Amino acid sequence: MTNAQLVLEKIKATLCHEGTSYKGKSGTYMFVEGKTTSEGTINGVVKKFDDQGASKTAGSFKILEDGTVMRFTGIATKTSRDITASIQSEMPDANPGQEAEDTTEQQPEAIAV
Repeated sequence: MTNAQLVLEKIKATLCHEGTSYKGKSGTYMFVEGKTTSEGTINGVVKKFDDQGASKTAGSFKILEDGTVMRFTGIATKTSRDITASIQSEMPDANPGQEAEDTTEQQPEAIAV
């Protein structure tokens, strides 16, 4: 499972109250997951409900493979950053696109003469 999938699952678990519906600053929203790219980026549409319960497209969301939320209509940037940070701190190895730096490489020592 990529960090993007983990972030989306955490958004569902913490913010959503009915399926994929959540309360935003200016109303009730629902997200519909769209395509996942070959790199692991998750895209989707965000719809906003009016007073009668009808939905209208309000924006979109995009979560990169490493779990970074690029945009998510109706969710505060601080909230999405906090969720991303918590997932990345819990699962640093769930990031297959990034190579760990090799710090074991031996460098010859410089000897002062």
